[in-house]
Amino acid sequence: MTMPDNSDRRAFTSRTPTNENPDRVVYRRGFVTRHQVTGWRFIMRRIASGVALHDTRMLVDPLRTQSRSVLVGALVLITGLAACFVFSLIRPGGVAGNDAILADRTTSALYVRLGEQLHPVLNLTSARLIAGRPDNPSQVKTSEIDQFPRGNLIGIPGAPERMVQNTSRDADWTVCDGVSGPAVGVTMIAGALSDGGERAVPLPDDQAILVANPSGPNAGTWLMWNGRRSPIDINDRAVTSALGLGTGPLDARPIAPGLFNAVPEAPALIPPAVQGAGEPPRYPLPVPAPVGAVVAAFAADNTLRHYAVLSDGLQPISPVIAAIMRNTNSFGLDQPPRLGADDIARLPVADVIDTDAYPRQQLSLVEAADAPLTCARWTRAADATSARLDLRSGVTLPIADELRTVPLVGAGSGTTADRVALTPGSGYLVQTVGQDGGGVSTSAAGGAAFWLSDVGVRYGLDEAGDLDTNSDTISALGLTPPAVPIPWSMLSQFAPGPTLSRGDALLAHDALAADPRPAAVRESP
Repeated sequence: MTMPDNSDRRAFTSRTPTNENPDRVVYRRGFVTRHQVTGWRFIMRRIASGVALHDTRMLVDPLRTQSRSVLVGALVLITGLAACFVFSLIRPGGVAGNDAILADRTTSALYVRLGEQLHPVLNLTSARLIAGRPDNPSQVKTSEIDQFPRGNLIGIPGAPERMVQNTSRDADWTVCDGVSGPAVGVTMIAGALSDGGERAVPLPDDQAILVANPSGPNAGTWLMWNGRRSPIDINDRAVTSALGLGTGPLDARPIAPGLFNAVPEAPALIPPAVQGAGEPPRYPLPVPAPVGAVVAAFAADNTLRHYAVLSDGLQPISPVIAAIMRNTNSFGLDQPPRLGADDIARLPVADVIDTDAYPRQQLSLVEAADAPLTCARWTRAADATSARLDLRSGVTLPIADELRTVPLVGAGSGTTADRVALTPGSGYLVQTVGQDGGGVSTSAAGGAAFWLSDVGVRYGLDEAGDLDTNSDTISALGLTPPAVPIPWSMLSQFAPGPTLSRGDALLAHDALAADPRPAAVRESP
């Protein structure tokens, strides 16, 4: 057999086209490409399918489904373990550890740790005062509770179980007194008021309320007007007729001490005292009018102005004061003598009579049959330095329909309100200030601090320093200064509770005496 020579081999041309590597892929020695690995895996799955299923068409791939199931199971297991870890952080497995406040997971009984002893505690507030920080109780097993030596029952009887501070820093307090109707008695309201319907509305400037205080050092008849109360003699016709109250008999409605003390006192509505009345003035007066008389002159706007003739000069007065002075002594003058504008400009000016103590216009009385409810609202913004007191009158309480009042058990004593209306679920950190309203500056520094609960109980806070320093009692209870200012006359209408202090919380008890004056609770139908 003749073998081909080398020239024939060199002339042989393969049918396979030469790969010119158009993509210019650089192959590294000893490495495979991704396509080669994918192809190898496909061949291996196809071989496995042929051996296991006797089918190499690869219409289904049960082996891949099996591997995916294993992967999903592993992911579920990892997720479950992570969830168990997070749950163990949220709710530990019932081990006391170093926690100071503990609660039995089975019975929810509350305990506080003092040294190596575990004491039953009356409430969470007492436990926080003892621990010195606003911790929540750690839920532990009964076996963990039983391993500690047991101490006496400690805590403050009647301390609040829940202390959630209201976020509002604006002072808005209202006390209402109803002589009849659905809101008879005294009601204390905390927070913003609602209008509409027959709710009590602000008293207009030309209206007043005549009240009678039956007892005490301030017994008598008082006229409530423009955020104040003024003593008045209803038998003094010179004053009552000048005020527009009429000359007939006047009926005064009774007033509760809670509302009476909340309204600032003003000077009595009596004829102003004029020194040297009846004597001639010390300056030349163009008209014959003695000291104590009233003269008049037209102003630039063509309105008639009244002036009191005093020994040192003329003082501008309101028509009401002019009528009171003339009703008391007109000095034989049928009408106030008229002066010219040039006379007024030339004569000296005096300032003796307290004109702010009298209304600037005549008043009409609000009848108790039409508006049996009277309210006093004390407000002060968080960034303000002065307070304001407004009077309201109406038929029903100025609160929202969904807000329900809570009756006070000790209302029968007469020293507190009959009911309170506060937003459920939150209370107030308050500090007492003076009751002066109507723009009079009041400072929040130096007053006593209290916690006011949403059921109308005031708890004194044992504070020796300034609240702004965030002292121990305030921080232990989880409260945040500054406190909301409130006049003591209104705060005293809430039911008194115990003082909240660490010393009181550390008092031990064998048992607690029953409330000497409880009240039955009516079950809802």
